[in-house]
Amino acid sequence: MLQPSVEYRLLRTTEELSSFVPAWRRLWERDQQAMPFQSPEWLLPWWRQFGNDELSAVVIERKGEAIGFLPFYVYRASTKRQGQLLPLGVGTTDYLDGVFAPECLIEQIRGSIEELRGSVKHDVFCATQLSEHSRLLEAMRGAESRGQGSVSSDRAASISQSEGCSRMAAVMMAELPQKIRRNAMYYRNRAQRCGRLELVQAVESNWEEFFEELRRLHALRWQTRGEGGVLADECVVRWHCEAMPLLLRAGLLRLMALKLDDQVIAVLHSLIDPARERRTQYFYITAYSPEHADLRPGTLLIAYAVERAAQEGVAIIDMLRGDEGYKQIWHMEKVPTFSVTLRAATRAAEHGEEENAA
Repeated sequence: MLQPSVEYRLLRTTEELSSFVPAWRRLWERDQQAMPFQSPEWLLPWWRQFGNDELSAVVIERKGEAIGFLPFYVYRASTKRQGQLLPLGVGTTDYLDGVFAPECLIEQIRGSIEELRGSVKHDVFCATQLSEHSRLLEAMRGAESRGQGSVSSDRAASISQSEGCSRMAAVMMAELPQKIRRNAMYYRNRAQRCGRLELVQAVESNWEEFFEELRRLHALRWQTRGEGGVLADECVVRWHCEAMPLLLRAGLLRLMALKLDDQVIAVLHSLIDPARERRTQYFYITAYSPEHADLRPGTLLIAYAVERAAQEGVAIIDMLRGDEGYKQIWHMEKVPTFSVTLRAATRAAEHGEEENAA
């Protein structure tokens, strides 16, 4: 049976992107692989802080309904003329991707890539931090393996591994690996001798207070290294301040504080999948009080948060990127992500001519 044809529509302005949000949200809800990082609640506030005047997002439409979406833009470094087609969220987001309805075909995703690359002036297309199950990655791999289309004909096309993320099972505290379980229980008992220890989840009335505590503790931690940390960037702060209430109302935010009596000693900023099989919670930023380092507030925060996630029906805890030492202690499994780089056809040709001339 012939599939209905699709049309590709480019969104070029912030106003067009904002108007697309209701359709974007419906599409995101239908995509069982979509993470909170592809939601409009996460990416539209990001774009408002870090975007420019070269939005190049592609909507795949069938009979007027969005069945696919590739949120990209052109980034040009101030010291270079080279234009890079990059996904929204790049640099501050650990998983990047498009959003696709179940009926969106791989060939149609591939067509949207070609539409994007053919309609937007750029030098390099780079889709990075794609999960191993990404349909966008599958589309580009399929074209490469069959040797068809300009995706595969570019001489500079390459698929490589990006920085991986670390995962573990969401379990109750008593089910943690033996060493970390003993540590968590030992420091929990020590803390409880000092006062009442509890993990409190932010709601609409107090998320700003929790976020300010996260900023304060994060700054203290990084100051010990002589650095400012990511939350020293006011654009990052404004992005999170716009995104957090949206994520909270959508049920995607888990902003939690570990309190000893009424004092916050650690904070976790995390995102959570909507209810689905193999639900995942993503630990995005943690911070703890250096004044309470002898109680290991970071260990306690993670242990309590993992247990809370298990109670909520979460299957997987994803600690995202980075090779911090504590991830080895927690028996994390490293999962790969992938990057696809394609040079624009004209640039690829010029590159080939330069090689031949050499």
